[in-house]
Amino acid sequence: MWPILVFGMITVGAALQFARRPVLGKLRFIAAMGLTTLVATVHATWLALGAVFSYLSDPAKVPDGELSRVLVVGLMESTRPGSFGGLLLALACLLSAVGILRAGRRLAPGPGCGTQGPWAEPSSGS
Repeated sequence: MWPILVFGMITVGAALQFARRPVLGKLRFIAAMGLTTLVATVHATWLALGAVFSYLSDPAKVPDGELSRVLVVGLMESTRPGSFGGLLLALACLLSAVGILRAGRRLAPGPGCGTQGPWAEPSSGS
């Protein structure tokens, strides 16, 4: 879970910086680090599932009467990387949304400007 923590905190830190000072070019870095965090989360979850199934495959470690209980507890523990990575990604998405909102307000025209902003459809010339 260390890679999830490291990559997730870099993502959250970049998103926090973007929320404070929105520069749209920073979104590429946030997206790339978010993808890296997602990949690390999926990888850690698959490793945890592999460890559970490897442990269950040895009859000397788990008696048949305890198999279902150990499986359920192992699967429950295997979801922790997903929960942790999901929390960090959700926080980064929230902070990025705040930055996008602030950037849109900064780019929006003031009252009475007569324009609709940089994303408006071009007028037909009338």
